[in-house]
Amino acid sequence: MKIYHYTIIFIVMIFTGSCSKDLGNYDYQPINELNITSIQSNYVVRTGIDTLRITPNITASMDDADTSKYNYFWIIRIGSNVLDTIGRSRNLEYAVRLNPVQYPLYYRVTEKKTGITAIANTTVTVNTAFSRGLLLMGENDQGFAEAEMLTMIRDTVLVKNILSTSGLPPLKDPISLVHTGGTEAYIKLWAFTKSGSYYLDRATLTGTVNNNFNRLLYVSESLDPATLHPVALAPQIRTAAGAIGSTLYRAMITVGGDVFASFPIVLGGDFFNNPINRVATNQAERLPAAPYALHAINNMSSLVWYDTRYNRFLNYSSFTALASSTISDTPTDAFPWNQPAGRTLVYAENTRNTDGGSTNGNSFSIMKDANGAHHIYKFYASGATPAKRAYYAVKPIATDFDKANFYAFSSNRTVVFYAVGNKLYAYDYNVNNERIYQFPELGADEISMLKFDTQIDQPTNSLYIATYNSATKGKLQRFRVGTNPNVVELLPQPNSTWNNLIKVKDVNWRAVN
Repeated sequence: MKIYHYTIIFIVMIFTGSCSKDLGNYDYQPINELNITSIQSNYVVRTGIDTLRITPNITASMDDADTSKYNYFWIIRIGSNVLDTIGRSRNLEYAVRLNPVQYPLYYRVTEKKTGITAIANTTVTVNTAFSRGLLLMGENDQGFAEAEMLTMIRDTVLVKNILSTSGLPPLKDPISLVHTGGTEAYIKLWAFTKSGSYYLDRATLTGTVNNNFNRLLYVSESLDPATLHPVALAPQIRTAAGAIGSTLYRAMITVGGDVFASFPIVLGGDFFNNPINRVATNQAERLPAAPYALHAINNMSSLVWYDTRYNRFLNYSSFTALASSTISDTPTDAFPWNQPAGRTLVYAENTRNTDGGSTNGNSFSIMKDANGAHHIYKFYASGATPAKRAYYAVKPIATDFDKANFYAFSSNRTVVFYAVGNKLYAYDYNVNNERIYQFPELGADEISMLKFDTQIDQPTNSLYIATYNSATKGKLQRFRVGTNPNVVELLPQPNSTWNNLIKVKDVNWRAVN
């Protein structure tokens, strides 16, 4: 036991002595502190077009003039486990050849002698030349379907001849060029026409006849491929950033009147089973649908469609289970889902109107009786029991309402615009305060399209109007509908007129690749 105590004392004495000898012997050396600035938080570039150039500012507490003292690494993360060094110079100059997504980028500066390192982080958002802008579908001078795009990645640039240079055959009866939005694996860019519909490569805008809807079908029924060209899609893009009304569900209506519903996550992709345009009491009969996919824009949970055989609205309320649709009326309803004899659907559209508590957006339809009388239905196409919000009888003051080529419902006012040839009208259907307005200031050119913005900036109540004449070609203008309740005004918006276009039939927003 004594030996143990002496050993402990001896060790303590040695330790104490060594510490006392070190006092005052530390030799402090200055450290070269590095600091990196002048790097933005995000860079936006176009693959195959742009060169990413970054010139950072590097300061050092010791001499930083000698760049040979340092190693430089520009490291980009591609996927979850792949890193790639895209530059080894103080400044980055990198010709972008990346897939169009967002990437983390790290800049590392290391002093060769000491290994002291400074790191700066940023992100690189890679787009294509066609990642963002207005998609235009219409006709060329020869009457064939043609598409153009007003790209808005930096400056606004008109991209012409999209369909005619896509590799697809000439198409007729244009409907829409539409970006589906949604989850990356399910995104498509569709060119809809009555003579054929095909999805295009989103980066190059090219396509083949093999890129058709038929290859997305897994059905047990015999369907005529000639009738399977999609003409309507749901949900739609609803924000400038590209969000859509549902990332879970998707629906298509074809030129033959079939309605297909999909649950991509369950089906493992953008695929569709047997058509759902039927009722449970007669599964064998497929009912031809009108080309309107009616749903709540802000949150699609169900789909209302119109049966043109028996003239009735039907509701598909379960994308995960049902293969049929249903709907019912009660005597106290504002209007009937099952139409009275002689009444048929003329037009329908989805809006951002929230009347009656329809937070995700009401839909509207225009109906016509055999005697020429017209009616407006407003309803909330959401859930298992769509709500009927209001009925309006169109008054005789609505000049040539029955002759209209196009209609467009405002989301923010009780106003429907309509065009007859080169004449534009606005009908305020507010009960007991109905009014009609005409807008001769648009000029003498034929009106080829009316469409309210429900995708980019809905609160501004913007109306897109397309006109055309053979000499000056197509024109697209954006107007804001005034808020004065006593009058309907069209207010031209700055930097929102585009000329020398195709004969525009539809316009849609594209936010991402």
